[in-house]
Amino acid sequence: MDDAEESSGLETGFGAQSISPNSKAWMLGILVLCFVCQSYLVYTDPTETRALEGQELAGRRVWLANNCQACHQFYGFGGFLGPDLTNAASRLQKWQLADRLALGEGQMPKFDLPEHDIEALWAFLSAMNETGVGQARNPKSDGFAANGTLQDSPKALAVQELLSASNNADATAGFEIYRSSTCVGCHVLFGESAIGAPDLSLSGARLSPEEIRDKLTTGVPPLMPPSALPANKLEQVQAFTTFLAEYREEALTLVEAGNDNAFWSDLPWWEF
Repeated sequence: MDDAEESSGLETGFGAQSISPNSKAWMLGILVLCFVCQSYLVYTDPTETRALEGQELAGRRVWLANNCQACHQFYGFGGFLGPDLTNAASRLQKWQLADRLALGEGQMPKFDLPEHDIEALWAFLSAMNETGVGQARNPKSDGFAANGTLQDSPKALAVQELLSASNNADATAGFEIYRSSTCVGCHVLFGESAIGAPDLSLSGARLSPEEIRDKLTTGVPPLMPPSALPANKLEQVQAFTTFLAEYREEALTLVEAGNDNAFWSDLPWWEF
């Protein structure tokens, strides 16, 4: 091929792949429209803010005095050794917060706080929980419902139904520990999480009860820290993990039967 033919071939090739002016105009228009819509949503966000007061304000002082922000976040801002606590009050009860502070957990040290400081910290976390959702949720993959509660998701409802029918008190208690502790921050129901935490129902089938308790006690470096749970609660979490393995197929059948394909309508778009 001579120079003229090669030049002609290149021009033809590039011409076939070029974008027409009309297409470019449409693409630019769509981008501008997306920007305008996003700006409208941001500046018309109906979320109302209010100043902290009373115990809430005292709890913020406890938070800062104990340097909680070095490890924890609100809306993703803060340290990264511990979980985001924006919505901690929707996952924990006050007594569980008190236990976590008194006993510590994993890399979290013990805090010898007086009762009034714990009350104030709970009031502060409850106020933060009312400000919005700290982390975007995927209601299909992480087992949470669109309203942010684990107990209303199809997977959790299936597990609850099977637990109720089984009358397995230890497994039921283990489920409560799972969904109210940091376990739920990494492990999802019947699937591998986005950060690679394994499916607990498969772990329960692969490991013996003794091996499960050992991993809970010693942790699995580098991602899973040792648990600070007392022996009876370790037994309950182990019983729940074993239960998931035994009833995995039944649970997934219930989930599939109740699947209304409402994923896209339930997806919390604004959080993303």
